[in-house]
Amino acid sequence: MTTITKKITKKATEVNDALLNTTEKSILKGIDTLSRAQQFTDSKIKKGFEKSEQIQDTVFNYLENSKGFVWKKLNKTLDVFGVK
Repeated sequence: MTTITKKITKKATEVNDALLNTTEKSILKGIDTLSRAQQFTDSKIKKGFEKSEQIQDTVFNYLENSKGFVWKKLNKTLDVFGVK
């Protein structure tokens, strides 16, 4: 190998190493950013499900409590009309 070829090979290797390092850092940073975004999204979805569960429990509790009232009124109405 000539001196010029050696210099070109050395520079090309240095540039290649620098590009590989930059690419690796960029990819790792991107993966880290996506991971944090996914954790944030997961926590928000979990809170949404918890809130939905609370609302659903409230609605079903209200319906369950109202059921007795409705049956009581219905039975009184049926008694008025003489239906058994």
